[in-house]
Amino acid sequence: MEGNRFQNYEAYFTILDTGEEPISRKWLNALINEPENSDIYAPEVWKEFTAKGRDGIVPLKAKRIKKQPSKFDQLQMDEEGRICIKRIREFCSYDNYVSFEACATDLIQKMDNNFIDFSLTRPWRDGGRDAIGYYQITQNSKSNYPLKIDCALEAKCYDENKAVGVREMSRLISRIRYRQFGIMVTTSYVNSQAYSEVIDDGHPILIVTCSDIASILRHNNINSGNINPWLESVVDKYHRLS
Repeated sequence: MEGNRFQNYEAYFTILDTGEEPISRKWLNALINEPENSDIYAPEVWKEFTAKGRDGIVPLKAKRIKKQPSKFDQLQMDEEGRICIKRIREFCSYDNYVSFEACATDLIQKMDNNFIDFSLTRPWRDGGRDAIGYYQITQNSKSNYPLKIDCALEAKCYDENKAVGVREMSRLISRIRYRQFGIMVTTSYVNSQAYSEVIDDGHPILIVTCSDIASILRHNNINSGNINPWLESVVDKYHRLS
């Protein structure tokens, strides 16, 4: 400024919470006409702030809005979707649902093609992770080196009357490493308590339920007429870690 350096400052904007105490018109008039005497009419939170500074701030806080899908939301789909989900459950039941791990992995990559390089874990010792892979962030240009974020996938092929609960979700959460996120894929839904814990505690978990699977299939032109060939094709598509 005028050829000289000046100090930068960081500012915070905070609305004080007056609670049940209203803002007095007398205080507003006093701030304009006689500011030196305005504190006579000031609310108590303002007096506390002017006396103690940042240590005296009582901020106005908005209640956190929880957006948690209901059981109905997670199972909602059309009749074509119901047929496809039923076929998936039937197909994967023949090998004790081990093949659903490959199915879930393929669904995730069909949902978003930035999911790449997935490998299935050993079915008898997966440690809470059925597959591991990466989420890639890039502009696909020569000047841009892609950022890859580790992710771990857990697949649960359940009937719609059996929910993914706290036990299954906690198992996945406990296996997530630093700078990694988890994906829970289920042909059913996540119960209220497990979903609430993910939201309230801010766990980095992507939840894909029955209605999401039906939507992914529909957007990839997989229907009741061609779902069986797709299921057969994904079984040997992914490498399994030894």
